Amino acid sequence: MKKIKLSLLALLSCCSLLVSAQEQTALMKQMKSLREEHDPEKGVLIMNRIIADNKLDAVKDAETIDMLKGTVALTFLHERRYDGYKKYIDGIQNKFNRTSYMNMGASMLVKEKIDTVMAEKIARETLDLYFSYKDDPAARPESMPEADWKRFMSFAQYPYYDTYAHTLFVNGKYRKALEYQEKAFDGPPEEGMSSSVERYARLLAKTGQQNKAYDLLVALTRKGKATADMNAQLKELYARKHGNTNGFEAYLDQLQKGVQSALKESLKPKMQDVEAPGFALLDLSGKKVSLSDFRGKVVVLDFWATWCMPCIASFPSMQKMVNRHPEVAFLFIATQEKKEGALQRVKSFMEKNKYSFHVLMDEPLADKPANYKVVSDYKPKGIPAKVVIDGKGRMRFMSTGFSSDSELINELEAMIELAKEAS
Repeated sequence: MKKIKLSLLALLSCCSLLVSAQEQTALMKQMKSLREEHDPEKGVLIMNRIIADNKLDAVKDAETIDMLKGTVALTFLHERRYDGYKKYIDGIQNKFNRTSYMNMGASMLVKEKIDTVMAEKIARETLDLYFSYKDDPAARPESMPEADWKRFMSFAQYPYYDTYAHTLFVNGKYRKALEYQEKAFDGPPEEGMSSSVERYARLLAKTGQQNKAYDLLVALTRKGKATADMNAQLKELYARKHGNTNGFEAYLDQLQKGVQSALKESLKPKMQDVEAPGFALLDLSGKKVSLSDFRGKVVVLDFWATWCMPCIASFPSMQKMVNRHPEVAFLFIATQEKKEGALQRVKSFMEKNKYSFHVLMDEPLADKPANYKVVSDYKPKGIPAKVVIDGKGRMRFMSTGFSSDSELINELEAMIELAKEAS
């Protein structure tokens, strides 16, 4: 539920941008160059050029100008140029847009460890501003339907609370951080984002509630939702409870027992039975590899890109799966990579991270170079995307996104087992 809401928040925040993208390609290219500019002064020049070139009106185009100013404000903030940040963040007319950029700024400062004290200050100011306009209908952007605005206002506080809790946590204010972390959940904590639940468990332990943290982590492990960090926390608490870590791995296995069998039962009705689109691509050594080469084996396709953070976050778990299942053909299809230097970029990534993956390079379509052949044939809703194909060449499952290590491993184990049974 929480993940869905946060996705909707991002969608609503970008709705006017998406409309502009469809109608004004030239403007969007200019805005992209602004986002990619790291020098604040150059950013100001680009912003002014965009406003002048496109004859943006301060009233009619206020939403677009707010985005420009927000982008410039974040550039100043990243460089710790706080006077410049304040000038442009305060110049954002709509308070809804201003809190969105303030929250992004606070999150950037704390995640990149730029200035956690300033991050805490901005996160607090974000909440104060949010509550100042929460019930003010005049704050609704004209581009946002009233129903969407009301839905947004009912949950916008949760990511703002989460960012504030994060800043308090890194600044060692654990009790206050726990208070706001609990406010950041709109339901049971175990249904929250993995990073938030990880922080919540640590805050419980740091404020003398080790047993509550232990119970929470055990419950998540039993549901197959624990991350590597949660498992590490559980191990620490197990050692505190028992005096050492003897028997922990067996205990962890016991907790996870039954997760995959339950997943298998829930996945059976969702099995597909369609012919997997064939393909032939070059791997990193220049060898042509075809899907038909693996007839008789279960095949797992992993669509990914070097710029895709969730893809990269899933790779340690995927390496475990590759090691665990030598009988399965895992093909990692690098797609949507900018053509210039793509092969070397992917090679360097694999060498640097020492993954033993069989990587194939997806190819741009001749008539639409911005689109790529194999990912276009399979049509996932996004990347990372995993496709499980049985030994008969029938596509059985497709999943997108990445939540946690345990969820990925457990789900993929169940899918592979079902694909084997169908082969």
